[in-house]
Amino acid sequence: MAIAPKIKHVDQRPNGVLRFRRRFPKDVAEHLGQPHLQVHIRNTSGIAFHQEYQAILSDFDRIVAQARAELDGKDTRAPIERWHEALLKAEGLVAETSGLEDDPVFARHEIAKGLTQRHGTDPLLIKALANPEADPPEVSVQDAANRYAKDKRVEDSRKTATDFERICRRLTNAVGSLDKVPLKSLRREHGRKFMDTLLSTKKADGSSLSLGSAKREAVIVTAIINHGIREFDIDGVSNPFSALPWPKQDTLAVEKKLPLEDAHVVAVGDRLSEDLKPLWSVLAGTGMRLSEAVGLLREDIVLDAPIPHTVIRPNAIRRIKTTSSQRTVPLVGEALKAVTKIIEGVEHGGGIFPRYARSRGADAASAALMKHLRQETSDSRHSVHGLRHRVSDKLREAGAPTEVRHGFLGHANEAIAESTYGGREARLREFQKWAKKAGL
Repeated sequence: MAIAPKIKHVDQRPNGVLRFRRRFPKDVAEHLGQPHLQVHIRNTSGIAFHQEYQAILSDFDRIVAQARAELDGKDTRAPIERWHEALLKAEGLVAETSGLEDDPVFARHEIAKGLTQRHGTDPLLIKALANPEADPPEVSVQDAANRYAKDKRVEDSRKTATDFERICRRLTNAVGSLDKVPLKSLRREHGRKFMDTLLSTKKADGSSLSLGSAKREAVIVTAIINHGIREFDIDGVSNPFSALPWPKQDTLAVEKKLPLEDAHVVAVGDRLSEDLKPLWSVLAGTGMRLSEAVGLLREDIVLDAPIPHTVIRPNAIRRIKTTSSQRTVPLVGEALKAVTKIIEGVEHGGGIFPRYARSRGADAASAALMKHLRQETSDSRHSVHGLRHRVSDKLREAGAPTEVRHGFLGHANEAIAESTYGGREARLREFQKWAKKAGL
């Protein structure tokens, strides 16, 4: 192959075999006990070669990252992942052994014999050398949970990490120790036991976990299992946590949330301090989620356009709930007045609500607003989120189509909205028209 020797880390051996050889960083090499990754490339040309080359590069990066995680005492890999890495290391050791190319089986056993006498050698590597065809380790539910948490960056948010740990504890109560339950062994009985566990769970105040909360936790577990099945290439396994036979009705009507009334909005607004009043006005006039509002940056506010608006998108302060939550919302009425006033002096990249533009800022803002809301209503069905329900109700009462309500609140993706209104400007005009009709 003419091109392969010109590709970084690839050379051609005298026997014509292509070899990938790349030196590990010093700390990684010392930890692994080998100076480089060396692998024979099976495909010699075309797309197949480049795909294999990219896969080996990815394996190299993964080995380096994992070695450094081990050095930091943070190895959370599944046993099957460690097994695959051991197979790759074993292949590299065989590839760099000279004089035994014609008998790779004998080479493997000789290398394994030598490593057995070396203190601190990974037993899994010796096994990979001596018996590479051995059955791989089982993938456990804990492995699936760890991979899900890593890929979804659960630890990026303290609240998300806390919620995730709580869900895993409840799953453990239902099915047993997660590291001892193979993913392949899951049956419908496990899903039903988890459902029953959630329905019988009591919160700290002694009240039952609501049906809505139980379903949301089950959705996370369903996602964990689906992710594990996909990422670990497990065939023939169905997810026993999907489509569970939940009760049709929530527990009690008093647990349902209600939209806030106009009187509440005015009364609470009159009570608020100067730093909270603009936030309250924005929530009441746009129907944003609290996390969306407190995470707004200066560049998310556009006032010099024909239609003043705010762009809701992921930024340095916070992510957003779903892809469909990315949207453009017109600013009208009190919300427009509040934003126009508070962005004065806010620099590019700065939060327009600086006191709450931080991790868990939405929780702090919610607590501050709820103190004032509880002075106006003691009904537990009333909360700050009721402002969002109020916007939905006002749009509906004004006669706004479902597409407007869903697009305004971030329940429909932009593709649906654009197929209805023809683009962002047309959508903004339509949203502004109905916002004004609804008296937002």
